[in-house]
Amino acid sequence: MGDWANGLKSKVKEKLSDTKERDLRFFRIEEFLRNVTRTGEFSTKCPRCASYKIDIEAVVEKIDEAIQVPGKSRREYDGLISMLSTHMRKEHDFYPPYYYTYLYSSVGTVLGLILGFLVYKFYPSSDFITFVVGFIIGILSGNMVGTRKDKKIRNENRLM
Repeated sequence: MGDWANGLKSKVKEKLSDTKERDLRFFRIEEFLRNVTRTGEFSTKCPRCASYKIDIEAVVEKIDEAIQVPGKSRREYDGLISMLSTHMRKEHDFYPPYYYTYLYSSVGTVLGLILGFLVYKFYPSSDFITFVVGFIIGILSGNMVGTRKDKKIRNENRLM
């Protein structure tokens, strides 16, 4: 499967050789190429990855058009990269950088505010400060747990 992925990667690099670096980053070409490699690796065991190979080949044929000209080709490319990213995250445990930090920080913030509200309701003599304390506790604890989990993913080379 390495030949399939390497062939497509070289074809993409050849077609996009004149493209600006800024456009390559904006359209997540490096992420797309990494997902092409992973799709090639997992296609023997994962039927969904095997079906994505056909879509990837079709998009690679028109990738220069997709990057340069807005329209149907770009929508197909955007849809494919989103589907690949979602599939790699859900089925093969690859995550974007800081995925859990953002997720747990937002959940911690909401839970901290709820905790602050409950303390405020049970102890009315406390002031608005309970909301602030709940917010701080929630965001810090969520951030710490998320950072720890992201570090584990980074150590296992499971970054998208």
